[in-house]
Amino acid sequence: MKYKLGNQYPFDDNFKAKARKHQSLFRAEILQIDFNEYGNRLTEKDASNFLNFYPELGVIETLKERYPKYSKGLYADMLRSEHIPFNLFAPLKKDLNLAQRAFNQLLDNIEIKTITNIEIEYAPKPASQFLDDRTSFDAFVEFLTATDEKGFLGIEVKYTEHEYKLKPKSTEDANINSPSSIYNTLSKNQNLFITSALPLLKSDKFRQIWRNHLLGESMLIHPSFNFKHFISVILYPEGNNHFVEVIPEYQSLLLPNLKHKLQGITFESYFDALTKSNSDDAFKKWIKYLQSRYIIHP
Repeated sequence: MKYKLGNQYPFDDNFKAKARKHQSLFRAEILQIDFNEYGNRLTEKDASNFLNFYPELGVIETLKERYPKYSKGLYADMLRSEHIPFNLFAPLKKDLNLAQRAFNQLLDNIEIKTITNIEIEYAPKPASQFLDDRTSFDAFVEFLTATDEKGFLGIEVKYTEHEYKLKPKSTEDANINSPSSIYNTLSKNQNLFITSALPLLKSDKFRQIWRNHLLGESMLIHPSFNFKHFISVILYPEGNNHFVEVIPEYQSLLLPNLKHKLQGITFESYFDALTKSNSDDAFKKWIKYLQSRYIIHP
């Protein structure tokens, strides 16, 4: 191999170690470029040339429109999930019918007639009228149902990430634990969860899923929109056991008739749905890239 695998991190969990090695090999064997510090990190030159992103179907144009300035984590780190929504969803902006066919294969309890818009890294504005924090969707998909009712998907993309720790005495800590905060009042007033759920939702395990879910619920009731449907989606690889376990646990905290409000989709099933829904050669090339780039075989 002309280019080296590069340094690996000895304290990764099992799946993250496999994913880091997979991204390092993709860089060395497919991209055939050098690494910076760790095998999954691009040099600044290669990162600035957008080599962390699929080069066709409007991915880079979408990236530059959303984040025109260089950001090391986004542009250079092949392992962190920040870059992934651009690779996974930006091409669908060019074929909303493909998106509609694929999501209808993947989602329960909804029938999408038409997808009308897809945005990457989206949060409604002004934030003060919603959750009043920095929560955003990795991808936002607007649609019409078979009866022409408006709805949307709020998608969170994870690769190797799990939960994150709440910083004591932070603004988030204060808001999460304030009975009058939007998180608590929205959860109670919208009648979403079983009685015993709220203390659990604040835990590290569920908190980010809860916040993303609540962002969608805040949009659903906001007078500036006319949405009738919302589904919070987590997209993750099969090997990320954290979400394999946590998604059904979170669903069990929702009222029985609202379990569809949170749905999990694996990378594998998403790529498979795209394959089954597509016949265009340019998109076949893109899907093959996604499978090669992100699927980690045993």
